[in-house]
Parts: sequence; structure tokens; C-alpha cells
Amino acid sequence: MSSYPMTPSTPLQIFMANNANEFNLIFEQAEDEIAAINMALGASYAGARSMVATSGSGFALMEEAVGLAGMIETPVVIYLGQRPGPAVGLPTRTSQEDLNLALYSGPGEFPRIIFAPGKMEDAFALSQIAFNLADKYQIPVFILSDQYFADIYYNSPSLPIEDVENNKYIIKTTADYKRYLLTPNGISPRGIPGFGDGVVVVDSDEHDEEGHITEDLDLRRRMVEKRLKKLEEIQKEAISPEFVGGDNYRYLILGWGSTYWAIREALDNLEDNRFSFLHFKQVYPLHSSTKKYLDKAEKILIFENNANGQFGNLIKLETGHEIHRKFLKYNGMPFSVEEVEKNLINIREG
Repeated sequence: MSSYPMTPSTPLQIFMANNANEFNLIFEQAEDEIAAINMALGASYAGARSMVATSGSGFALMEEAVGLAGMIETPVVIYLGQRPGPAVGLPTRTSQEDLNLALYSGPGEFPRIIFAPGKMEDAFALSQIAFNLADKYQIPVFILSDQYFADIYYNSPSLPIEDVENNKYIIKTTADYKRYLLTPNGISPRGIPGFGDGVVVVDSDEHDEEGHITEDLDLRRRMVEKRLKKLEEIQKEAISPEFVGGDNYRYLILGWGSTYWAIREALDNLEDNRFSFLHFKQVYPLHSSTKKYLDKAEKILIFENNANGQFGNLIKLETGHEIHRKFLKYNGMPFSVEEVEKNLINIREG
């Protein structure tokens, strides 16, 4: 793990640093954000599973390296602790303002996955999945958190550590190995230096199948299509949103990330079967079932800790469904149960 400490990503970094020996990992505090993510990519190129942690303004400095990860098809997990912006904003407060930053980061077009855990059990499961999928598809995978989520504590049953399975995707290379071999699903066999007889060439410029720079325009087109082809396979493994409530709902409430418990508890308090709740722990790409839930709703409501309704806008872009009412909070504080409940009562009685 390579990091540059920035609130609210620091709780993760402190935990990892304190437990590095027990977990048999290397924690490195780099001199700046650019060094941190490039260090992580270098470790990944050599075969290590790597993660970098930062917050919004720090991640802004990492964006070029996100594009590098896309071009050299090298896996990396990026933990992004969101906080209010622009710039350093309110560094010790909470927000969900960096979804667009993660979704559109890095020059060019290439696939990515974005997770946003809503409860601690999600964080445990999604982190393991993030590393497996980053390795399988050789892409950047984001985990979006925020100050509220990073600092919450509550009792939970023991986590299912015995279910953790670290899938292996690195191959032993042969003498004729091609790092960017064109394949039907876009996933090239991934070799690492020193494991086998092949030479593992990577290049941040557009390249041929062996990894050498090229300006062959037809090959350029095929390489772009190769990288984007992975999205078809990634979509098949998207995690379905969690549905809470009855099937005969009139109002469907949407939430993502740390809004989970506030919405869930408010819904429990109301005991009104006209409301159901759809929580997204994977916000990109969306699971194929999303449209089915939206189609059934008379009104679609969303709660987000940002000023523009970034996830609501993504929902419309991906599904064509309009969000009928956006409840947006961007003063640096998370939603309270009472706020959510009051807004839902107003909808019901209005």
C-alpha cells in the first residue's frame, strides 16, 4: 500500500500502517500523491497487489496516473475518502462530491469499476472483490468512502474471513509472450518480470501487442476497442443493489455509499409500504437489474451529500430514468435519520 495521508483517508492508512506486520504487507508513505500512485503501479507491474489511499484534492494530482493504469493495463485499487471541495474544502467533514471525479478521471477512454460501501460488512467484502477484479481485468478499481463512513463504529458479527479468496491471474510467460495480445474479451494474459521466459514490455504511449510504441492507426483503433471490450465482461460481474421493502412500492428511494443507515432506519420508522429503498454499493457500472426497479416506481427519490445529484445524473445517463425528487445536502454533514424521515413524510403528505 502506498499513500499520502489526507483526511478522511487517514483512518485506513493508520490502521494499515499499524497492522502491516500482521497482514504481511508493505505500507509506504510517499512524498506526494503523484509518487504514491506511481509507486503503487510499479509494485503492481512487478506482481504485488497494490492500493493507494487519498482524498479528493490529493486524487486530483493522481489523475494522470489513472490514465497510465488504463493504458498499461495494470491493476490498482484506489481508496478515495471524499470530503467537501473544491480544493481542500472542509477537510474534516463529509460529502459525496467525488463520484464524477472518479468516473471521469484520467485522459482517454478505458474501463473502471467504482464501489461505495454503505456498511462495514460491505467494506470488508468489497475490498476483497476490488483486488480480485482489478487483477482480473487489469484496471483501476475505486472504493469511495467519506469522513462519516471512515469514522463510524458499531458492533457487528464476526466478518467471514474464511470466505476470502484471493484469485490468481498472473501467468508464467513463454519466450513469445505478448503483454497486450488481442483477445476476444479484451483481457490479455498478464505476465510479470522474472516469472517465465518472456519479456514484459509496457509503454504509456499507444503500443502494439508486444508493448512497443506504435502510430499504426488501425492498430490504435483495435487497442482502444480491446480495452473497452472488458466492460462487457465487467458488467456481468456487477454487484446488484440491495433492495429493502415490499414489492408494491409507489416511491423508490435511491441511495449510495454512506447514506445507507440513515435511509434504512428512517424507512423502518415510517413502516409505510408505499416506500422502498434501493441502495447501491457498486455505482459503476450499474447492475442490469437497476432499470427493473426503476420501471416499477411511480416516483423516484434520491438522497445524496452533494449539490448536483451526481449519482442521480448518472442514473439518468445510464437508464434514461428521471429522478423526480433530489434531497441534496452539502454543508459538510451527513444526513440524520430525522432529516430523511421528515422529507419522506412531506413527500407522502404532499
